[in-house]
Amino acid sequence: MKVLFVLNDVISNTNKYISTLKNALITEGIEATRSVDEFWNNYQKYDIIHYQLLESSLFHRPLNVIIEHIERVKKYCKIIVTCHDINLYYIKDEKIKSFMEYIYNHCDAMIHLGNYSYNYYINKLDKKIKHFIIPHHIYDSVYKFSLDKSVARKKLNIPFDANVLLCFGIFRNDNERRLVLKAWKRAKIENKYLLAPTFYHINMRRRNIIFLFLQRMKAWYYRFRGVHLTNEFIPHDRVETYLCASDILMIQRVVILNSGNLSLGFHAQKVVVGPKIGNVGEILEETGNPVFNPNDISSVAKAIQEGFRLKDTDLPQKNHEYAMKNWNVSLIARKHIEAYQEILGL
Repeated sequence: MKVLFVLNDVISNTNKYISTLKNALITEGIEATRSVDEFWNNYQKYDIIHYQLLESSLFHRPLNVIIEHIERVKKYCKIIVTCHDINLYYIKDEKIKSFMEYIYNHCDAMIHLGNYSYNYYINKLDKKIKHFIIPHHIYDSVYKFSLDKSVARKKLNIPFDANVLLCFGIFRNDNERRLVLKAWKRAKIENKYLLAPTFYHINMRRRNIIFLFLQRMKAWYYRFRGVHLTNEFIPHDRVETYLCASDILMIQRVVILNSGNLSLGFHAQKVVVGPKIGNVGEILEETGNPVFNPNDISSVAKAIQEGFRLKDTDLPQKNHEYAMKNWNVSLIARKHIEAYQEILGL
C-alpha cells in the first residue's frame, strides 16, 4: 500500500504530527511519502492521497486548477481528509475556505480526532463518505519528558517554588491574550508564574519603524503584566524543557476543535486545562481534567485553580497512562492502516 501526504516542507519541518505518523506507518510496512510535487506529477502510483493541513496544500495555484486536478486524481486514488477544523467561517482566506468546503464534500473518507467532529459531520456530508475516529497521537518516538523539574527550571531561570502555568502554542489574537491575563489575575494562586513563550510575537520583517516600536512596547507591557515570553520559535529540543518545568498546561483557545497540546500535556504527565469546546472539551471532561467557558472569566479562573489542586493528585499519572495506552503513535498508525484498508476494500 502506498500513501501520499500532501504537505510542503515548511509545515512538515515545524509540525511533528505528520512526520511522526509517516515514520510510524513506514515501520508498519506502509510506503508513506510526504510531497507536493508527487501530488501534481506522480499521483498515479499511490493508493491513498491523504490531506492533513489543508491550507498548506494550495501550492499558490488557482482554485479551479486544484479542483480539476483532484478530479483526475480521484480516478486513480482514494482521497482521505483528516478533519482539523469545522469552523470554516473563521477562515479569512476565501480560497482556503472554498478549497476546504470542496475537499470535505468530495473526499472518500474523513478521519476525526474525536467524537465531536464525527457527530457534527456524519449527517452533513454525502452518505458515501466513510468516517473514522482516530485520536491525535503522542510524540512518544520524539519526547520522553525525563528531565527533572528542578533542572528544567534552572535552564529557564524559573524559581523552584513557583506555581507555573504553561500556555504553549502561538497565541492567535488579543482575545486569547485577554482571556489568559484576566483569568490568571483572578485565579487565587500563590507564587504565580505565567510561562507563555509565544504569547506575543514581534514581526521583525516589518520595515516600518513606528510599527516595530509599538510592537516592542506591547511586548514590554505584557512582560510588565507578568508574562514570561520570548520572541523566538521554540525548537523541538526545548519543548521537553518547557513541559518539565511547568506544573499544569492550559489550552488558551476561545475557538477550537483539536489540540496537539492536549496530547502533549498528557504525555508529559500534566493536568491539562482547556475550553469546553470541540473534541478538546469532550476529551478533557471524560478524563477528569478541568474545563472552562471561554466567555466567562470566572469559569476560566476556577478551572486554573482546580488544575493546580489536581496536580498533587494521581491525575497527572493517569493522564500519562491514558496517553501511552490510547494515543501511542504505533497504535494510531495501525488504526490509520485499518481505515485505509477498509476504504480500499482490502
